[in-house]
Amino acid sequence: MYIIDHKKQVALISEMKQLRQNAKRYEVYYHHPYTNQMWKGFFPKAEGDDLGPKLLRHEPMPNLEDCLHICLQENAPENAIGLGIEWSAKPELWPSIIQALEKEYAHYNRTQLKLFLKHLDMDETKEKVISESEHGASEEYISEEKVNNLIWRTKKIRMKRFFVLG
Repeated sequence: MYIIDHKKQVALISEMKQLRQNAKRYEVYYHHPYTNQMWKGFFPKAEGDDLGPKLLRHEPMPNLEDCLHICLQENAPENAIGLGIEWSAKPELWPSIIQALEKEYAHYNRTQLKLFLKHLDMDETKEKVISESEHGASEEYISEEKVNNLIWRTKKIRMKRFFVLG
């Protein structure tokens, strides 16, 4: 689902045909003629001159629960890392993500779940989310208390998953 290695991205992009691009949002859409798959190349954490990591993933994106199942059940670290990076830039999804993880954490690969939560980066992103919500830049207000509660819930999920056999 995700390709995060730059060399693999370049190799795959060279096989595909570019369909359209959005320079303001740093997105490019591709079609792979051999597999007939659509792909999206983008920088989810782009801010001004700092683009952050580039991701390449299948398009369209499945719903939240399906994404978690695909990326956290298979032993493919790039999927967990890519999904974590992409969703770290979307704090409005965090409550739904944590709720879905709380319901299904026992079904996910322990290593994949740990990688996903590490790259979801709620601790590091917290300050930016709070400052944006105070200045009205965020579409959905997320208070510091709510972010702290979500971070606490992720720690609880990690501990529960650590003690679940499998």
